[in-house]
Amino acid sequence: MQTVKETGYVVLERVLSATWVSEIRVAFERELLKQVEGKPPQTHGGGSPPMEGLFLDPLIIAHPLAVQIMEAIMGKDIYSYLPYGCNTAWPGSPVQWIHRDSEHLFPELPYALPPATVVVNIALVDFTEENGATEVWPGSHLVVDTDPEILEDPYTRWSEAKAARLGSVRTVMPAGSVVVRDMRMLHRGMPNHTDIIRSMIAVVYFRKFHRMPAEMPRTDVSHAWDTMSEKARSIYRFYNPEKQDSEE
Repeated sequence: MQTVKETGYVVLERVLSATWVSEIRVAFERELLKQVEGKPPQTHGGGSPPMEGLFLDPLIIAHPLAVQIMEAIMGKDIYSYLPYGCNTAWPGSPVQWIHRDSEHLFPELPYALPPATVVVNIALVDFTEENGATEVWPGSHLVVDTDPEILEDPYTRWSEAKAARLGSVRTVMPAGSVVVRDMRMLHRGMPNHTDIIRSMIAVVYFRKFHRMPAEMPRTDVSHAWDTMSEKARSIYRFYNPEKQDSEE
């Protein structure tokens, strides 16, 4: 918890078994290749799997270690949305631009507030410098942007020179590792020089007040609701089929 607050992210290495990771990886790669019609693009991409079967495994949508950390820094009423994504560095992908995934909650203030959006990533392969381990700028989530251009558009690309003043590291880690990251932290995808699809699950979580449920995608998970854990049903409570039926 303290590491996330101060550094912006933490890597929990090898918390998922090799057998589990292998099964999930094969399923994800099958879906990813289906989405690109079997023609891998030489780029960084996303994509969401169908919300059924093993793709709703509680170790993905509500990993217990990640949830403990997030509840400690964002409160017990965190929530998420479905479908979640899969960040992919396809073989031959180039370097990405330096950016944040989320702005400061109140960017006009001269100081950073506690986290409001956090992403949990699960590495489905070993992350190496050769296959595009993500580059991150520790502590950058606490940097308040005073650049007028960035204040106008928080997702503006950061220049190499500006980011260089902060210092960066690569998220080299073994498959089965779980990353908990403040989405305000600067980062970028790196080139994949191998023939391996570098895939990573990405599930985003919010403080209770951060986003109105009406703005969330209305994915139907009623077919799986009864099989989801109590913790998962709490986190994805805005998808409760009984609640939606009563609203209608």
